[in-house]
Amino acid sequence: MTLRGNEQDREEVVATEIIKLRWFRRKSKDEAETTVEKSTSRVELPESSLESIINPLHSFEKRLDEMFEDPAVVAKTKALQDTRIQLIVGGEALLLSKTGVKPLTLSIERSTQVDVFIRISEEAAGELATTTTLPEFKQLYKQLVSAKGAASYISIKLHTPLDELRRKGYFTIELLRILIDA
Repeated sequence: MTLRGNEQDREEVVATEIIKLRWFRRKSKDEAETTVEKSTSRVELPESSLESIINPLHSFEKRLDEMFEDPAVVAKTKALQDTRIQLIVGGEALLLSKTGVKPLTLSIERSTQVDVFIRISEEAAGELATTTTLPEFKQLYKQLVSAKGAASYISIKLHTPLDELRRKGYFTIELLRILIDA
């Protein structure tokens, strides 16, 4: 048994050495010249783009907060009745809720009693976080909703009929209308 174990260990060592050799293969002169040319042309990304690449979940949450803090949206949410939208963004649960006269809040929590359930991939969240205007957000959001089977996707499930959502005031706020894709 010990000999067989040593043979397996020896085979693993040889396999890792082969992998190391493949990773550290010398480049030819043509390849080296092209990489030098590519590295000289740098593209400076805005800080928000860099943040959305590094942490798309946090930047998407921050972008949603910014959009809901808009004075026009805040004024319209006062007429909004009790609402609960569950967003699953790259595996992290966000709850957009409003109860009574309290303001609309975005918090990190799960809920079982929701009006709308929205699942957003991590890649899609990063892309949406880089948008600067509401029309740009709307256009990209609609593209991602219609994208089926891609790495960037958004899926929406209504747990409450559209008529009741309309009665609660979802359609008076454009951002909520965009989120439920109505």
